[in-house]
Amino acid sequence: MTKLAVALAAAVSFISTAGATAPFVPEIATPWLDDLARASFTNKGWVILYNPQRCKDIGADACAFFRMHEYGHITLNHASALYTQVIGGRALAESEADCFAAKNAFVTQVRAAVAFLESKEMADTSFDGFHKKGRERAKQIRACRNL
Repeated sequence: MTKLAVALAAAVSFISTAGATAPFVPEIATPWLDDLARASFTNKGWVILYNPQRCKDIGADACAFFRMHEYGHITLNHASALYTQVIGGRALAESEADCFAAKNAFVTQVRAAVAFLESKEMADTSFDGFHKKGRERAKQIRACRNL
């Protein structure tokens, strides 16, 4: 398949999520992944890696929300220099990806993610210096979806 054909196929291939569209990106179960989900650019294009055990632990709906968060990074072009080189750009990208997921995931998935982020284990936890603490993320997600 030529590069043009691959690009054209990618441009016209979409999946539907809660009435919105996101570009088709393969989702790959990756048991060794040290995160719940991650967007990764490969020699074949974007993929979303996810840890199936962690997904099982938090539930299918919450996992779907966080995979949609990764679609947000791809759709919003967060791998560009604008986000990687601007001070605070990574934290901004994480907030934008949460809002993208809040607006594009099914409401049951959004509510499951909010419940997970507000849980005793997550409410005061940040995965890194870029994601807000669980309770803060949940508040923002609710605001983005008007819940």
